[in-house]
Amino acid sequence: MYNKLFSVFGLASVLFLISCEKVIDVQLNEADKKYVIEGTVSNIAGSPAEVRISQTKAFNENSNFTGITGAVVTIQLNNSTTYTLSETAAGIYKSSAFTGIPGNTYSLKVKIGTAEFTSVCTMPLQLVLLDTVTVDNFAFGGSSSKILVPSYQDPAGKGNSYRFIQYNNAIQVKQVFVYNDDLSDGLRSTRPLANPGATSNEELKAGDIARVDMFCIAPEVYKYWYSLDQAATGSSSATPANPVTNIVGGALGYFSAHSVSSKTIRVP
Repeated sequence: MYNKLFSVFGLASVLFLISCEKVIDVQLNEADKKYVIEGTVSNIAGSPAEVRISQTKAFNENSNFTGITGAVVTIQLNNSTTYTLSETAAGIYKSSAFTGIPGNTYSLKVKIGTAEFTSVCTMPLQLVLLDTVTVDNFAFGGSSSKILVPSYQDPAGKGNSYRFIQYNNAIQVKQVFVYNDDLSDGLRSTRPLANPGATSNEELKAGDIARVDMFCIAPEVYKYWYSLDQAATGSSSATPANPVTNIVGGALGYFSAHSVSSKTIRVP
């Protein structure tokens, strides 16, 4: 009750002051721009290693990807062979010269002018496969919707982390789905991909073609996606901050070496 009274009193005071004083133009301070690096290496044959480089934007700018051109991007395998990624589009660098292997370590280096950023990621040795994907009904806020339920067997031994990407009719669902085995070590997982904030395009309907990609990710990559999800959902347990990055040198983003398995289903 005190908080409500204080809020009402404070609002009344502000309105009173506004009515008595001239309008004040408040200048919002903008944080310095930072580079954003998003790099991936997978075990899918023919799928190129890819690094996307952009910059953070001001609050009033659009969120479209604006790539940083002219960077020198390399990935080194197990401290031996080094591959240079070619810029295939503005800010997008790729190489199909190698395929990721579980257990191997990959070292990323990005040079932009005089700035240098690095990251190291080991692809998880455990190759956990997505067994099945089923459809279930999910009740939320008095309504019900269809959701996907991936099923897989977590291997014994803590430290396994997973990320899922859902596609509805080839359109990626924006929700972050990321889990670890802290509470499910060695168990079969059937955790649904619940998305309470689904848009109309993301809601599953009978006849839709849905696909789920399951990534076995390193613990440091899990921390990135988990912290990103906490910030996006406004979790009361998280202090607003940038996601935890495994990029060294002052850039934001992540570098992930992961294995992938996928399943496609027609929604009944």
